[in-house]
Amino acid sequence: MQQPSLSIVIINAVLCFTMMPLRTAGMVLLGSVSGGQASNLFALLVGGDVALSVVCTLSTTILGVIATPLLIKLLLNCVVVVDGVGVLKSVASLVLLPLVTGLGMGWAAPRWVQKVEPFCPLVGVLATLILVAGGAANSASMLVGEGRFGIMMASCLLPVLGGGVALLLSYLNCNRGMSQGRVGAGERGKVMEEMARRTLVVETLSKSPTLAYVLALKHFGRSAASIPAAGMVSLAVIGALVASLWSIIDPIDQNQN
Repeated sequence: MQQPSLSIVIINAVLCFTMMPLRTAGMVLLGSVSGGQASNLFALLVGGDVALSVVCTLSTTILGVIATPLLIKLLLNCVVVVDGVGVLKSVASLVLLPLVTGLGMGWAAPRWVQKVEPFCPLVGVLATLILVAGGAANSASMLVGEGRFGIMMASCLLPVLGGGVALLLSYLNCNRGMSQGRVGAGERGKVMEEMARRTLVVETLSKSPTLAYVLALKHFGRSAASIPAAGMVSLAVIGALVASLWSIIDPIDQNQN
């Protein structure tokens, strides 16, 4: 992996487990969990580096087995248990299996893959909508009661704040890399850096609200679970909105990569 990409992975992990948790139970839980798999779809939609996005998701998911219980203990003084074996199984089934399947199909039937590739983003968006609708339906009672406006605002604040800090750090990292000669100043180098920047932003603003929701219900009750429940909707909407608008307003010519 190139050093600029490695620095993006490190920045993503640091933001995921240090800046994102905020001092309320629901916000701490939503901010302390790993990145969500939807970020890989958002990276594709925004014109980012999908391979880098997968590495970021894998790294924060595995780190979350240790980091999430530690942060909750430090910030909320509560001991929670994250099933490490279950997390690894989820990584294998939700990330590694689709990745290996896609690579295998690209090797075995490249012409067929080229024909269906334009439809993959649409399929991903529809699948995400179905998952979000299911999660929202199961937690609908938490989203329509008293204080629902504050709950939705809190769940929206987290990705917006995280994505903004990630964008700022990506520019600082780019300037440092160029001054040290690690990032090329030509068009190819600029395209690669822009792809990495967009990947870092969508990875940081994307979390795993389902895991936060389960932990909140188990250890803190329904009131704490309301923000992660709202995050099932808000994170998907904000992530898709940022990716779509960014790619439309400032498209990337990946032929230069």
